[in-house]
Amino acid sequence: MTFNLIEIERVAPQIAVVRMKRDDKLNALNDELIHGLTDAAQTLREDASVKVVVLTGGMRAFSAGADIGTFDSIRKDPDVNRVRRATQWGVRMAESWESLPAITIAAVEGGAVGGGFGLALACDWRVFARNAYGYVPEVQLGLNYGWGTLQRLSALAGPARAKWISILCRKHGAEALASWNIVEQLAEPGQALESALVLAREVAALPALAAQIVKQSVNAHSTALARASSHADMDHMLLCLTDAEGQRARADFTATIGNRSKR
Repeated sequence: MTFNLIEIERVAPQIAVVRMKRDDKLNALNDELIHGLTDAAQTLREDASVKVVVLTGGMRAFSAGADIGTFDSIRKDPDVNRVRRATQWGVRMAESWESLPAITIAAVEGGAVGGGFGLALACDWRVFARNAYGYVPEVQLGLNYGWGTLQRLSALAGPARAKWISILCRKHGAEALASWNIVEQLAEPGQALESALVLAREVAALPALAAQIVKQSVNAHSTALARASSHADMDHMLLCLTDAEGQRARADFTATIGNRSKR
């Protein structure tokens, strides 16, 4: 089964693997991929036979995060109401994965960057290859961290660590993320998906109803105030897009990427 830039494979009667298929752009989350991920989650939500969903990207990257090319088009669009609606697509994508009845596992090779890291945090568990990393560059680009991700990160790692990761914009390896309660399991390089599938088979052997009720109850507690505190995070991002210092930071970043591609 395929959606926009998404492939769903039923690897066992009760286990589905969802693969992001924008490998040439390191699975950067453009509108098409965001819609594909949302549609895939909705399809799996309606299939009660699915107990476990494993979400993965490519060997080079889980996801390079939100496609920075979309920021200029957002900033230049004169219809503010249309822009506000469009920025909610990523919010709905993350929420659709977080609220799936099935247990969800992110299998991460390479980088989980920005919105890609946020997508992994919307899953129940994360399996990282030992050489994989998480990286939140938003503040370095003059942006806040959206899609309700700060609240999820704070619930997992605590408020001080969430600020440490999100403000300092450092790359953090899998072992550090595991020590901060963000990654549940480490795998050898190239084996994140297989390791996640071993875990998925363990979950699939358990009674689904009990597991899903436990998930729902834990999520209800840990995210009780998340919507209240994150409801305006994409409006905050629109505000950040108007900041001159942030505009210069993004221009410098785009120029750096362009120079690298010419070498």
